[in-house]
Amino acid sequence: MMVGYGDEVRKLVDRLTGLQKRLEVIPIVGMPGLGKTTLARQVYDHPSVVYHFQICAWTRVSQVYQMRDLLLGILISIVELTDEIYKMSDQKLLELLKKCLLGHRYLIVMDDMWDNRVWNDLQRSFPDNNDGSKIIFTSRLAEVASHVQGNNVHYLRFLTRDESWELLCQKVFHRRHCPRYLMEIGMQITEKCKGLPLAIVVIAGILANEETPTWWRQVAKSVSSYIVSNPELYMDTLALSYNHLPPHLKPCFLYLGAFLEDREIPVRKLILLWVSEGFIRNSGSERLEDVAEDYLMDLINRSLVIVSKKGSTGRIKSCIMHDLLRELCLRKFKEENFMQQLYKYDENSTPTSPITKMPGRVSIYSAPSPSSSLMPFSSNATSLLCFAVEVLPDFGSFICQAFKFLRVLDLSSTKIPHFPSEILQLVELRYIAIQADVGSPPSSISSLCYLETLIVSSRSHVTLPRNTWKMVNLRHLCIKLGVNEVEKPSFEEVQDDDGYPLILENLQTLSFVCPSRYCKDVLERSPRLRKLGFCGPLLSESRELRFPMLDADQLETLKLFNTTYHREASSSCTSYMFPERLKRLTLTNTALAWNEMWTLGMLPNLEVFKLKLHACVGRLWETSDNGFLRLKFLKFQDLDIVQWIASSNHFPRLEHLVLHGCQKLEEIPSSLGDIPTLEMIEVRWCSETAANSAHDIKKDQENKGNDCVKVSTNGQRG
Repeated sequence: MMVGYGDEVRKLVDRLTGLQKRLEVIPIVGMPGLGKTTLARQVYDHPSVVYHFQICAWTRVSQVYQMRDLLLGILISIVELTDEIYKMSDQKLLELLKKCLLGHRYLIVMDDMWDNRVWNDLQRSFPDNNDGSKIIFTSRLAEVASHVQGNNVHYLRFLTRDESWELLCQKVFHRRHCPRYLMEIGMQITEKCKGLPLAIVVIAGILANEETPTWWRQVAKSVSSYIVSNPELYMDTLALSYNHLPPHLKPCFLYLGAFLEDREIPVRKLILLWVSEGFIRNSGSERLEDVAEDYLMDLINRSLVIVSKKGSTGRIKSCIMHDLLRELCLRKFKEENFMQQLYKYDENSTPTSPITKMPGRVSIYSAPSPSSSLMPFSSNATSLLCFAVEVLPDFGSFICQAFKFLRVLDLSSTKIPHFPSEILQLVELRYIAIQADVGSPPSSISSLCYLETLIVSSRSHVTLPRNTWKMVNLRHLCIKLGVNEVEKPSFEEVQDDDGYPLILENLQTLSFVCPSRYCKDVLERSPRLRKLGFCGPLLSESRELRFPMLDADQLETLKLFNTTYHREASSSCTSYMFPERLKRLTLTNTALAWNEMWTLGMLPNLEVFKLKLHACVGRLWETSDNGFLRLKFLKFQDLDIVQWIASSNHFPRLEHLVLHGCQKLEEIPSSLGDIPTLEMIEVRWCSETAANSAHDIKKDQENKGNDCVKVSTNGQRG
C-alpha cells in the first residue's frame, strides 16, 4: 500500500467494485509529483479490482496526443495485435474497441491526459453495458477533468506531516528506524517538501547517501520552502538530486530525457546506448553492460528513475521518468549543451536561441527538412537519435553529409526503404539501429571497424555479408525475427599477430540467424557469447531437433524458432545439446513431444523456460521428480495441451507461471499452489476452467494461511 494514500485506495476500490451499474468515469486530478499515476496503478492492480472486471486495460496518453497510439495502447491489453489491426484506419480501430468492450465489464485507465480531444474522440467507443464498467483517467488539468465528468472528480490531496515523515523514513531507512540524532533535522526537511511525494522521494535519495547530521543539515539548507502550487518553483529542489550525482552518473541521467515523454524506456537499448556513448567506465574484468546496469540501479535507488516493467527473472526490462524530472533534463540539455531536441521545423528554421557551443547530440521527434532544419546542429554532433516515424527518402545521404563525426545513429523508430549504405562513410560509428524494408548490410560493412552494436529490423530476410566478422569490436548483433542467412565468413583472410584465425573476443549477442554451417564457424570463434537466437529449419527430415552444437561456456540465453512444419512430434531432444550454464531457454514451433521435456529439466541452471506456438505437441504433460530444480519462470503460449499432471516438488523453486492462449488446457494442477516460492499465476486468453482453477489455487492457499500467491486472469475467454 502506498504511504499516506491507503484511504484513497480503499475509496476508489469501493467505488470501482460497488453496486453502481451505469458506466462511470473517474478523473484523478492533482499537481505533478503528487502521486496520481501511483494511486491509479495501486487501484488497477488491487486483487478485488482484478477479480471484478473481465477486461482491464492501461495506457498512457502523454502531452503530445496521438489518437492512433492511444487506441492501440488500449487494444493491446484486450486483443492480440495482428498486422491486420495495425493496418486499420483510426475509424476502424474505434469500431474494433467498441466491439471488444460490448457485453463485458471493463476497466480502462488512461494516464496523464492533457487534452479534451482525448475524451471527445474516444467516448463513443466506450459502451454503457449497464454492468458496472468504469473508466479512470489521471490529469494535472482540472479543466480536462471537468470537461469529462463535471463534479465527479477525485482531487488528490497533499500528504500530511506524519505521512510525509513516514514516506521519507521508508525511502531512506527502508525497514530500519530513523536514528534519534537525525529525527529533528529530518522533520525540518520533510516540512520543507510541503507534502509533495515526488519532492520527498527525491530528497530521500540524497539523504540516503550519508546518514550524518552534518550532511542532513547541508541538505536542509538547500531545500527551500517553495510554494507548491507552481511546479516551476520546484525545479531547484529537484535539481539538488542532479547536482549531487557523481560525475559518471550525470550524463546517464540526462540521456533519459532524450526518450519520448511518457513512454517506457527499454533498459536493454538504454544500456547499449550508454556503452556506445562512452559513458561507462571500464571496471577491470566486469563487462561494460553489467557496469551500466549498476549505474541504472544507482539512479533508481536515488529515486530519479522509476521501474515500469520487470522481466521473467526480476531484472528490469523497462523504466520511465517522471514528467518533472524529464523537464529538469531538458533544462540541463540547454545549460550544458548536452543535446538539441528538434520537433517541427520549417524551411527557414534556425536555432531558437543563440548557441555558443553546438550540442554534441541531436534527437528528432518529427520529420524536419534535411536541407535546413538540421544544418545548424549537425557539425559537431556525435549522436543522432531519430524518433520520427517517417523521414524523407534521401535522409541517409544527408546524414553522411551533415553528421561526419557520429558515434551513435538510432533510426529504429524510423521507416526507411533499405540499409543506408552511405552511413558506412561514418567510420566513428559505435552504434547503428535501423528499421528497413530491406535490411541486409552491404559487404563493406567491415569498414566500420569501431562498431560495437548493430541492430536491424527488416520486413525481408537479412543476409550478413562475409566481412561482417572483420569488425572485431562488435559486441551485439541483433536482427529481428526472420530466416537471416550468414554468408561464408572470411576468417581465413584475417589473422591475429600470431597467425591464428581471428577470435571474436567481444561478441556477446547474436540473434536471430539461420542455423547453417557458416553460422557454426562464427560460433566456434565466439567464446564469450552470452545470448544466441536461431531462426530457421531446426527439425531434420527424421523429425530430430538440430542446431549447431554449442560449446559456449558463457552462454546464458538461447532462443530457438523453428520454421519448418511437422504434423507429428519430433522424436529427439537431449540435454547435452544445450550448454550447462544456460539460464534462459525459449522454444517456438519446435514440435517436441511432451515426454522429451524431462531431458530439458536436467539442465542444472535453467531459470526461465518459455514454450511458444507448438513448441510442444500432444495432449498430456506429466512431469516427474528431479527436474527443473532451479526454474523460476515457466510460460506456455499458444499450445494445444489439454491435461497437465504435476506436483509441487516437480518445480521446487517456481515463482511465476504464465499461461497465454492455451485454450484447450482444462486446469492448472492444484498442487502447484503448494510450491513455497510461488508468487504469481497469469492466465490470458485461455479456457474459463483454466482461469477458474487459478483462482481456486489462490483461495486454497489463503485458506491455508498463505496470501502470497497472486492471480491475474485479464482477458479470459469462455
